[in-house]
Amino acid sequence: MRFRHALPAIAMVIAAGCDDTLTVEPVNEVPEQAAIVDAASARAALLGAYDALQEDGYYGGDFFFYGDLGSDIVDHTGTFDTYLEVDRHQTTADNGSVLEMYEDIYMGIHRANVVLQKVPTITDLGEAERDQLLGEAHFLRALHYHNLAKYFGGVPLRLEPPTSIDQSGEISRATVDETYAQILSDLDQAAQLMTEDNGATRATRGAVWALRTRVHLYREQWAEVLVAADSVEAMGYALASSYADLFTPEGSNTPEDIFRVPFTATEFTNAGYYFGPDGRYEVAPSCSLVQSYDPAYECESDEYNPTDDRGAWNVTVIDGFPYGTKYPTAIGAEDMHAIRFAEVILNRAEALARTGALQAAIGQLNRLRERANGETLTLAGVASDPAVPNDQEVLEAVWHERVLELAMEGDRWPDLVRTGRAVAVLGLTPEEEHTVLFPFPQNETDVSPNVDQNPGY
Repeated sequence: MRFRHALPAIAMVIAAGCDDTLTVEPVNEVPEQAAIVDAASARAALLGAYDALQEDGYYGGDFFFYGDLGSDIVDHTGTFDTYLEVDRHQTTADNGSVLEMYEDIYMGIHRANVVLQKVPTITDLGEAERDQLLGEAHFLRALHYHNLAKYFGGVPLRLEPPTSIDQSGEISRATVDETYAQILSDLDQAAQLMTEDNGATRATRGAVWALRTRVHLYREQWAEVLVAADSVEAMGYALASSYADLFTPEGSNTPEDIFRVPFTATEFTNAGYYFGPDGRYEVAPSCSLVQSYDPAYECESDEYNPTDDRGAWNVTVIDGFPYGTKYPTAIGAEDMHAIRFAEVILNRAEALARTGALQAAIGQLNRLRERANGETLTLAGVASDPAVPNDQEVLEAVWHERVLELAMEGDRWPDLVRTGRAVAVLGLTPEEEHTVLFPFPQNETDVSPNVDQNPGY
């Protein structure tokens, strides 16, 4: 059930009786021993596992916003104290939005775990369908754990439903290496088990390989990034012909879609409502982001002339105030991209630059720039000395392109952290440097005393 934060209580009561978007109850809302007993309930349980992605703390809200809010490209402009803490790098362990994000992601993990535990026991499922359901659950669990690792580092690995509250409270944190080993293990299992392609709103082998490009990028395993990216492209994915086609009011299919989270006006995302001019304006593009699209832009002015289609689509300046218009309505029926082919291209470009293939890296960036009708890059053009191309300067070009392409999709803050640039780019003081990792919620450390808090909190 999803509601706008601003809805009065009476409206919430009325709405509670009229949400018929889901055809089944999520699996954590019925007794587990009765949740998956036959093929129909197994299929329903997997749909419940997907539904966790839509929660306010996840792709419908906090997880998505926090991926940019702590960075240099998005500012807090609203009234939520929990968002203000993140924007100012003053996040505390009792931040309610961090707690909601953490709990919603672990709810998704729990639902996937129930599917993985129960589905193998169902006798009226054919082998191929059983394997497909299990493969999709493994993919979802890998995505969830990577999303946690981006914010918290090593996290508790809950790999099966707990049998008691006491057992749940005994868990401890895994290391970063252990967390990533589990993510890659789940992706291996997903690739082996899945055979069907049910579209971009369900897990597919293409989504597995695409997520691998991201995971290996974070692990700085450049050769593996390139292998995974080649595998994705060989499956026929391609850039949408127009950047705007990716962000339609109700979500639509493009050849660029790899895995996206669907939303409707009932099961909605807060993206356009929080960023846009017709909503609550809780978050906004920073002047720095506006200047990335228009280097001549002067903060608080109305004269905004973006240099490519992405800037024209993503940002609108009204009376000196920049609004995020990537998500074009306040209704929230837009689908959210968990991963799309443009990111795969960018992941490949960075891996190429890291391995010295500088001209090839620039070629990958130009695929995106040409789609956006932007000026194409040359290797000499990105180097301070055209006669001596520099891998660091090419990397800077890749990272800048990530901002232009992926702004307001929740990637900037994790990008700064994984590349070790957060402290310098954001000017973090010694007292703020620990905020490159989020705090584990106080609720978690209270009930699970073996979960060590991140340093500085």
